[in-house]
Amino acid sequence: MKHKGYIPYLFAAVCTLFYLSLVFNNNVWMDEAFSASIIRCGFKEMVSRTFADTLPPFYNFSAWFFTRIFGFSTIKLKIFSVIPMTLLMLTACRFIPRISSERAACIYIVMITVMPHFFEHGVEIRMYSWAVLFSSAAAVFALCWIRSVPRSGLWLIASTVCGAYTHQYALVAEGFIWLMLLFISVYKKTLKQWFIGAFICIACYIPCAVLTVYQMKRASSYFSAYPATFDSMMSSVRYPYVTNLTVLSTLLLLLVILLFAYACRIKEYISAYYILVYFLVTVLSFGLMLATGSTFFSSRYLLPAVGIMWLGAAVSLDLMISEKRSALIPASLLAGAVLIVIYIQQYRIEYVDMSRFEAFLSQTGDEDGYIMYEEFPEIGICLEYYAPWMRSSTIDNIGDVAGKKYVFVNRTVHTNEIAEIEEKKYELRYIENLAFDRYTFRAYELIRKD
Repeated sequence: MKHKGYIPYLFAAVCTLFYLSLVFNNNVWMDEAFSASIIRCGFKEMVSRTFADTLPPFYNFSAWFFTRIFGFSTIKLKIFSVIPMTLLMLTACRFIPRISSERAACIYIVMITVMPHFFEHGVEIRMYSWAVLFSSAAAVFALCWIRSVPRSGLWLIASTVCGAYTHQYALVAEGFIWLMLLFISVYKKTLKQWFIGAFICIACYIPCAVLTVYQMKRASSYFSAYPATFDSMMSSVRYPYVTNLTVLSTLLLLLVILLFAYACRIKEYISAYYILVYFLVTVLSFGLMLATGSTFFSSRYLLPAVGIMWLGAAVSLDLMISEKRSALIPASLLAGAVLIVIYIQQYRIEYVDMSRFEAFLSQTGDEDGYIMYEEFPEIGICLEYYAPWMRSSTIDNIGDVAGKKYVFVNRTVHTNEIAEIEEKKYELRYIENLAFDRYTFRAYELIRKD
């Protein structure tokens, strides 16, 4: 048992390898292409485009500096998204044993690896894995602060501020942590410490708050958020358990309900509260949408709160196993089943064969242009990342393209669109079907009629 303290680090190393096994590809989807295109810009343009977006600046700035040090590529940007998951695992290794046990640290490391959506967002070229790191670390350091672990207050403040600069929903999740600490501070008569910490967080957040107001005033987007209905809210409530296998998803939901009930029974109220945080964030979001008549929410925004939820579940499960060791068996079997299902699904998404797509792009040049026919701008935004040298055109100005002219279609070309092309004295010559990530489309060359 002499080397028992190293076991959580071994779990962290193995789980990090699972994440890294998913990064060696060039497949990106629309949001990734959007972020990567911003990061690829020069510093001034990156800053301008970041401030014109609706999200806080931490991810774009940090990824920009990362790629200037290590080089820009899809793989390196995906590795950049794995880094926070590894840092969160190391945080668990270092601090969870101080507030619970080494076994709880191992359980949490497994949960933030195998549970739904972590593989997806843990390698995605977006800010979500960083938001998970900061919000979940804040939850860990809040427990440390309650247990009077040295310097935990500084780490709590740093995590909170960084989370607020990463995603608005990291801030919302952290707000529930600070609300919990407020009640505990009243009970423990340590309100002065709470107010000092809260004041520092608010003061540090003011520049980002000003930027957020500026962004929201200028925001214009194609983004379509969930409507504020009961069905969509319940869909978000189910989000942390979705494996695309109903039986498995149901078992995960039942496990969390059981762990919540167990935490309440043994009066482990902080764990129970952490399990509940994602539900509270969901209800708050839909309540605000109903009150304001707006739509601004997507289930993936829950991920920072889901990281906190699994922390509560891990501590509760550890205590359950201490009371009844046999509980480890069904929990391990369920985690193993989820790992197999989720990993296979994500592997297939990440390693879609895009060789024909890349071969096609390698034959294009900066004098070539294309028309993109699609219902939503997913593929068009991705093409701006994959082939920034090609000119995006319309049928009205495609004649200005000096090189080859292409038409890309991800749905049936409507009759009126064919007529519009023919009116411009072009005909379509089919090339092939192309694919990358989750998108498939048909490529045609426009041939001018003599």
